[in-house]
Amino acid sequence: MFQEQFHRAFYDVIKESVENKNHEHITRLYTEIRDRLANQLKPDGPTRQRLIGDFDVAFFDQRLRNDAFDGNSMASLVQMTFVWIHNLQMPLRDSATEAAKGRVLASGTTMVEVVPSYIKEVHGCIDTMEKDMKEFYDNRDHPVVQEMMRRAIDMRRAIDSKKK
Repeated sequence: MFQEQFHRAFYDVIKESVENKNHEHITRLYTEIRDRLANQLKPDGPTRQRLIGDFDVAFFDQRLRNDAFDGNSMASLVQMTFVWIHNLQMPLRDSATEAAKGRVLASGTTMVEVVPSYIKEVHGCIDTMEKDMKEFYDNRDHPVVQEMMRRAIDMRRAIDSKKK
C-alpha cells in the first residue's frame, strides 16, 4: 500500500514537471534511463557508444526547452528506447516489452500524458532486465548457464571469423 502511494506520488511529480516545464527534472530522468541501459554494456565498447549517441541528452534537453516535441518525435523516442531494451534483454521478455511499449504509445498524445507512462514502463523493463542479469550471474556455474555461455561464445567466434 505504501509503495503504491509512493509510486503514484512519484509519477504525479513527473506529470507536474512536464506541466510546469521543469526541463531539468525531465532531462535528469531521461539521463537516468540512458545510464541504466548503458550500464548493461561494456564500458568502452562500441555498442555502449552507439547507445550514448542515440540517447543524446543535450539534444533531448534542447528539444524540451524549445517545445520541439510533437507526436511523431515522441513516438520516435519511445520506439528507439524500446528497441534498445529489446536488444539488451532476454528474448523471453520480448512480449512483455512490446506490451509496455504499447501502453506508452496508447497513453495519450501530449507530453503530460506520455512522459509519466514512458518513465514508468521503461524503468519497469530495465528493472526486470537487471533482475534477469543478476539471476544469470548468480547461477553462472549451473550447467545450463555454462552451456548457454559456451554456445554464445561459439556463435560469436563464428561471426567474427566470417568478418575476416
